[in-house]
Amino acid sequence: MIKAITEELDYRRKIIEKALEQHYKKYVHGAHGPNEFDCAGLVWYVYNYVLHMNLYEGGIGLSTSTKIMTSSHGIINYYEEDILDKDLSMISEGDILFFHRQSFDEHCPNENNKYPGHCGIYLGNNRFIHAPSKVNHVAINDFNKSEYWTRKLVASKDVISTYKRN
Repeated sequence: MIKAITEELDYRRKIIEKALEQHYKKYVHGAHGPNEFDCAGLVWYVYNYVLHMNLYEGGIGLSTSTKIMTSSHGIINYYEEDILDKDLSMISEGDILFFHRQSFDEHCPNENNKYPGHCGIYLGNNRFIHAPSKVNHVAINDFNKSEYWTRKLVASKDVISTYKRN
């Protein structure tokens, strides 16, 4: 039991370290690294590098964020959209975060785009790393300082606690 917990914590640390190495790298739509990323490309790259896992495996949907969310890996938690009072204590370091999809024409969700279109990796202490197109590079945000991201958070996924070494 202690070995399993230690191994899980080690994986979480490695996920965060690899994600932080990508900080400030350029945003390019559709890029999966190692020098340019979009949001899902960043998450996919980090997990593939550390755990040798294809997070798209078994996933459905058009967007790569949705494919990660619906893939066969991990356990997902859902959060009510557009509220600030979310229990972030359910999220562990290294978990994947999902944010509501936005259309190209609007900056708010609508009935035509109910699936997440953005994702990132939770760093702990209410911070997360992601590749937002608006700032054009991999960035770190803080839920305590951004009502926007707190409102848009719709799910988190724990892949690490269910990860089985091959």
